Amino acid sequence: MPSIAAAYNGEVVVGVIFDPHRNELFTAVKGRGAKMNGETIHVGEQTSMGDAVVAMGSPPGEESMQMSLKGVHALMPKVRTIRMLGSAALMLAWVANGRLTCYWEYDLSSWDIAAGALLIREAGGRFTDLKGNDFDLRSRKICGSNGQPDVHDGILRVLQDEAGIV
Repeated sequence: MPSIAAAYNGEVVVGVIFDPHRNELFTAVKGRGAKMNGETIHVGEQTSMGDAVVAMGSPPGEESMQMSLKGVHALMPKVRTIRMLGSAALMLAWVANGRLTCYWEYDLSSWDIAAGALLIREAGGRFTDLKGNDFDLRSRKICGSNGQPDVHDGILRVLQDEAGIV
């Protein structure tokens, strides 16, 4: 999926993700909200981790794979379902428009996530590293969600405390 972002002084200010299969264009400008095909979008309203539809990536490296497997094992009994659907950029866009509740991954590059991070924040969600720190372009271990405390903080707590991921 094509994904592009522009940053100014290290802060992402514009993000665009295009899904050619659905002909959906996701856009965000810092301070102006997030849109899909020109219509305003918002993150989902799930307030409980037990209702969360969580997506994650399929990591290329051995360490990333091991951490991801630990995360699946720890999260699976606590969330509604876990999905691995492919493009990180598209999954982040789907968090922004409420199709997914959360997306996390152990190791990604900024070009895969910068646009999605802005989309999620502009759609009312939260985007952090796996320690809960605010996202910046150096963050590689990420979690983007609808921002509800039981969802975002709960998922981070399970990943950290039960799966040993930090």
